[in-house]
Amino acid sequence: MAEYLTNTADLTAVADAIRAKGGTSAQLVYPVGFVSAIQAIQTGAPMQIVVTTSAGATVTATKGNKTVSGTADASGNCTLTVDEVGTWAVTAASGSMSKSIDVVVGSVEATLNLIDPVFGNNDWSTIIAACQSGSVPDAWAVGDSKEMTISNKAYQIDIIGKNHDDYADGSGKAPLTFQMHKCYATEYKMNNSDSNTGGWADCLLRTTGGFKTIKSKMPKEVVAAMKEIVKKTAADGYSSTISTTKDTMFLLSEIEVQGTQTHSYSGEGTQYEYYKTAANRVKNDTTWWLRSPRARSSSCFCGTRFDGTANWYVASETNGVAAAWCF
Repeated sequence: MAEYLTNTADLTAVADAIRAKGGTSAQLVYPVGFVSAIQAIQTGAPMQIVVTTSAGATVTATKGNKTVSGTADASGNCTLTVDEVGTWAVTAASGSMSKSIDVVVGSVEATLNLIDPVFGNNDWSTIIAACQSGSVPDAWAVGDSKEMTISNKAYQIDIIGKNHDDYADGSGKAPLTFQMHKCYATEYKMNNSDSNTGGWADCLLRTTGGFKTIKSKMPKEVVAAMKEIVKKTAADGYSSTISTTKDTMFLLSEIEVQGTQTHSYSGEGTQYEYYKTAANRVKNDTTWWLRSPRARSSSCFCGTRFDGTANWYVASETNGVAAAWCF
């Protein structure tokens, strides 16, 4: 039985082979250490690291002096096949952007969303993911904007607030609030009649009117990603009682734009940072609706004049609509 007769050199050679194949640097004590190390060697399907990142990004996995790389496909997927268990450092890079994560190899999936510090350079799917994962870069600032195609027309969308609105599910603050820079091409009325009865909660624009139409023209991924937030508004023109609504799309209140109540009741929120600059209150040189019922009136809602100052309009009039939302 000569095959069982070994010397130190033989044992060392076998131990080195086991360590190389099994991806371990552990000290191996014969025979128990050899047995457990061999049993730990993975066989069968190849070991893979599946990475989700930006389309076209270069993905590299490194472990010691071993490196495996590939390119993400049009869907942002890249699968790297590696030959060793243990921790691999995985990096996705595209242009000036890069992100890294450590993964322990068996069959591992990793998500490496590449976020450009310049807000407008990102696509909407990346912006949505950043908001919903809580990874919004500090560099994204109020006043930053990006185009969105709505009904075959390019609209500039602004960041009007950071950590301003509360998620309706109680999970905290929405990291960003967005609003159309200019009003939608079609003007809408708040109600068919000259009435603010039911206030914002029951108005035509919010329930079955303009917002329903605007959403139907927006990118489906954007509408699907909108999260409900809580908005507070006076119940109607003759009630200062504050009603709470859960909205995925909303108009701003008078105080959220002007910072004061000229024609509305108190308790409808606080001014967005964007509107602390008076010039930002001008949209298309036209009048635009706010959700606040006009105080001590049964027929009007508040609005913003073409010059950005506070005003009010009869509910059945048509005015501009600058929709807002959060992800």
